[in-house]
Amino acid sequence: MAEIFDLPYEFVDHLIKPGLACEHFHVPLDAYLSRTAKNGGADSATSLIGNIRSKIKDGGHGQTLQQMYGSGLDRMWRGCGDIDVIRGVWAFLCRNKEQLKTVKVTAYARRDRDEPDDKNKLYSGNVYDLYFKGRSDKAALKKMVDDRFFGLDCIGFLGNYFVWAGEWADYSGVQPRNWPEKVCKQKVERASDIKQLDILCWRGHVAIVDWIWHMASDKSVCVDICQSSSGGPQCNSRVVIEETGIRVAGRRQFKIKHRGNPAMPVHDYCSIMRRAGFFY
Repeated sequence: MAEIFDLPYEFVDHLIKPGLACEHFHVPLDAYLSRTAKNGGADSATSLIGNIRSKIKDGGHGQTLQQMYGSGLDRMWRGCGDIDVIRGVWAFLCRNKEQLKTVKVTAYARRDRDEPDDKNKLYSGNVYDLYFKGRSDKAALKKMVDDRFFGLDCIGFLGNYFVWAGEWADYSGVQPRNWPEKVCKQKVERASDIKQLDILCWRGHVAIVDWIWHMASDKSVCVDICQSSSGGPQCNSRVVIEETGIRVAGRRQFKIKHRGNPAMPVHDYCSIMRRAGFFY
């Protein structure tokens, strides 16, 4: 636990402006990916990892992706992939384009929240023909991100930010509902007490305070929030958070009075928690 010198918005920029470095170009990782069906599912990513994991060898005779990254591949398809693993898989695909003709995948759109058991198929084929044929490597990878073969969910975003900023040595997979008990244990009780790097906690989502603008009233504060949700990694500017008299599990609930710009996708009542020794 230590002082942080890089704010969450800088990590958002690292991911999408201009994006993650791969060979001599950058690719924006601007997709939201979650294994939870009601949050869109991870059908494209599951199709890719399941079919390529041990199928092809680097350069035709080197290691497979499974040998190179092991369980890191499983975290990746769930939306919690280490960004260096994602970059490594991208580079592997670019180096082995011809072999991708033997790798069959199916691309899917997001699952509908009201019908989470139904997959929404877009198209099927081999990876080379669908993505690399007639495209630059950069354009091919961007298309794969657009089709949600790669992306981050809320804990993938915050976990990678903690590693990138130096708070964690390695990614720690903690479900959103457990963050108040395992990651950020100090309760924030007042809107006037909210600080940068405080964590907004819902049962199924987490986000982080990036910047404090001003008190909007005696019980509400204007802030910037960073997160990965629908639309991918993002910074929501000028969000207004209002304290309420409601408590759930002993934690004060805060209302998202104004969702900011772009509008926060998740805006139900939340608790706000603080990680000891984690400050800017």
